[in-house]
Amino acid sequence: MSCKIRDKMREAVLEGRPVTEFQVVDAHTHLGYWYNFNIPWRTAEDMVRVMDKVGVECCISTAHAAIGPDYRYGNSQVIEAMRAFPGRILGYCTINPNYPDSEKLDELNRCFDAGMVAIKYHPSCHLHPIDGAGYEVSWKYAQEHCLPILTHTDTGGQFCDVVKSGMCARMYPDSKLLIGHCGFGYKGADLCIQVAKEVSNTYFDLAASTANLDLVEKIVAGVGSERVVFGTDLPFLDSRIQIGRLAFSRLDDNQLTLVLGQNARRIFGL
Repeated sequence: MSCKIRDKMREAVLEGRPVTEFQVVDAHTHLGYWYNFNIPWRTAEDMVRVMDKVGVECCISTAHAAIGPDYRYGNSQVIEAMRAFPGRILGYCTINPNYPDSEKLDELNRCFDAGMVAIKYHPSCHLHPIDGAGYEVSWKYAQEHCLPILTHTDTGGQFCDVVKSGMCARMYPDSKLLIGHCGFGYKGADLCIQVAKEVSNTYFDLAASTANLDLVEKIVAGVGSERVVFGTDLPFLDSRIQIGRLAFSRLDDNQLTLVLGQNARRIFGL
């Protein structure tokens, strides 16, 4: 097990320097305000400044407005950010399942014509189950175009349980489903491992608001290092915590190379 590069990464983190030892892609970020939550550094400019501080080369983002009150407005915010910071901010086309299929299809075409690279679901915010009819048009679109989808997940909820999300992905084998937050916590990790064994086109995103002991190692060992991607929830959460979480994990150099950037580049076709 080689850990020489990881040890240099740890030195950089402890000294407050950007990580340059690995290519880092942040596969789970947001943009803008969120209701009743203090996000002082919320603009695209703020996000790139933070990315530079920690050593993130590029991120894939969905606007908070898109998972909240207005998905088209939020998608437009992301398109503006992509144009302002080409190659640094990439986009998720967020879909609100509660609108007509024709409108959702028009929005998918608009966003991918603008250069977005993936689709985003947040079933618990949009109050629609991931296996509901409202998502069918976007599942079919992802299947047709071999696109990644990132979905928020939880454990035991009615909208986007890890297992329910995985079973949807099995119905669309040419899509690539990222299980957001790995369902949160140890129970979520166990469910992710179960899904990984049953559904080959599933991948697992580490963004989380908690840092449970050995959770990163558990997920990587259970699903395989080639199926795990790094995410921070920037600017909703502080990305320095997530960088530190990986730096001080027990993952070796090869595993960190995959998780921090190489997997995302493959999955998103970067």
